[in-house]
Amino acid sequence: MCASEDPFSKLNIPYAVCEIIVSMVTVAGNTLVLIAFKRERKLRRRTNYYIVSLAVADLLVGLIGIPCAILSSVGLPKETNLCLISLSLLVVLCTISIFSLVAVSVDRYWAVLHPMSYTRNVTSKFALGKSEILVF
Repeated sequence: MCASEDPFSKLNIPYAVCEIIVSMVTVAGNTLVLIAFKRERKLRRRTNYYIVSLAVADLLVGLIGIPCAILSSVGLPKETNLCLISLSLLVVLCTISIFSLVAVSVDRYWAVLHPMSYTRNVTSKFALGKSEILVF
């Protein structure tokens, strides 16, 4: 997949433009989420730590994952090991984003179905610890 003679002759312009637009919107939107969380003390609640974890994961997808996808689509990097690292990084970042989304869903599910045990068992320290595991 990554080995080709002239990489830019295989560049699909509409695909690359769409990926670049998605990357820019992803980076801008998730940066705004992180700025809002940092500035507004009222946002620092249990459930919002999972949202921040998702924002960081998606920010990394926009900054690193999408450029790797564009490079892979044209056959770069040409060295096999670098190509495998690039594609593996893309898969790992997308998987982290998915796991963060699952954590948000499970958190909301638990809060709605078991509100009394949720407030007793899920503390900000607990949420922060679980969200750090998802991102790192």
